[in-house]
Amino acid sequence: MAKDLRSFLKRIEANAPSELVRVSRPVSPVYELPGVLRKLQSEGRYPVVLFESVEGSGLRTISNVLGSATLLAEALETTPTEMTRAYIDREDARIPYEVVDGGPVQDVVIGAEDVNVHEIPIVTNCGKDSGPFISAGITTVRHPGTDNFNSGIYRMMVHSRNTLGMSYEKHTHIGQVHRPYEARGEPLEAATWIGHHPACLLGCQSKIPFGEDEYEVMGGLLQEPLAVTKAKTVDILVPAYAEVVIEGRILPHERIGEGPYGEFTWYYGLERPSPVMEVTAITHRKDAIFHHLFAAHPEHNLTGRLGRESVLYKRVKAAVPSVIDVAMPMSGICRFHAYVRIRKEYDGAGKLAALAALSSDPFVKLAVVVDEDVDIHNDADVLWAIATRTQPDRSTFFVPESATSRLDPASYSIWSRWEKDTMNTKWAIDATKPVEAPFEERADVPRDAWESMDLSDYLAEWRSVDRA
Repeated sequence: MAKDLRSFLKRIEANAPSELVRVSRPVSPVYELPGVLRKLQSEGRYPVVLFESVEGSGLRTISNVLGSATLLAEALETTPTEMTRAYIDREDARIPYEVVDGGPVQDVVIGAEDVNVHEIPIVTNCGKDSGPFISAGITTVRHPGTDNFNSGIYRMMVHSRNTLGMSYEKHTHIGQVHRPYEARGEPLEAATWIGHHPACLLGCQSKIPFGEDEYEVMGGLLQEPLAVTKAKTVDILVPAYAEVVIEGRILPHERIGEGPYGEFTWYYGLERPSPVMEVTAITHRKDAIFHHLFAAHPEHNLTGRLGRESVLYKRVKAAVPSVIDVAMPMSGICRFHAYVRIRKEYDGAGKLAALAALSSDPFVKLAVVVDEDVDIHNDADVLWAIATRTQPDRSTFFVPESATSRLDPASYSIWSRWEKDTMNTKWAIDATKPVEAPFEERADVPRDAWESMDLSDYLAEWRSVDRA
């Protein structure tokens, strides 16, 4: 059997049953469904939640699929400490997709005349959201003149029974594909697929060069070819084991206001005129499970984390080959903070690593570089290194007027610090010890005295707690 959303849920049931919970009572898709997730978050709990009954729809809904580091690791069938390395290795070991005839995603086919996206359990998350948004849809378009496909997640606002607003910048890969079609006055065929193995969500967030195929990255992360089949009304190959596919055409020169929308920053992305997709068909499994990504909360951030960490690691390694590990922590919403752990071989290496980290991604605002004895997956340990190993006037530097995303709430323009645009100041902290000068030694119990210790041999009752 091909890996899909259902095989992932079976894995969670077998390996981490406490990470999957079910809600049997009917819930409203407006605030109540995300309210359950928000209540869990307030208690420090981030399980996958399967809603078995959503008002106004016959489809079940699942959310928080990637709500914690534990679930992120399970998506790659590895551990939280090894998942970044596993992602990097598999992203580079791509597997071509496999074309099949049909598939369960086309069990039910709804043509253009009967399409009604209001019958899908599309959720309204935040108090000032302008309406329901598809948040976990992976939109795929064909690279012109090739057999390669570009895939990415773009928020999609419901405008009517058969039109969806799509939010993406001109510089994105889909924006680059769309631009020449629009210049010719032609629609761009697209397919948005929802509900699959979460490794596919991670794969579509890969930062591979324009023109290369995210389907192949997904295959590498799945460790098997992604099975795809021909869509019914557009010239796109879609995953045969997805839960739902929305086929359509992105219309030329058509823009409708969409937003506000609770974004990955945990602030609202403002209203703006955005492209429009006209729906030409919907296909889905007979008992489809709709995937809702919990926007403006941890799942939103974690979904994009590993693709960015991969770029971060590769860029830093090119500058400082002794890099050991990197992390983009939740404290920086998996975008704005980059932690880098190096085996420092010469003085100045920390600043080189920081410069490489800052240039790895426009979103990165702060880079912190630490020694190999610091745990970059623990904010407290990183802050301890900053507190005890820095001379702020020598260890900190700034890069003003650097490019960032307009979604950065603190961004500014070339004209004014108070005009929101695509610039911000980046900064870095070299929290490493000197190599050629003496420095204090860290006090600790010898590692071989405790690292392999099993506390159940010492404590009558012991339950490990996942703090990720």
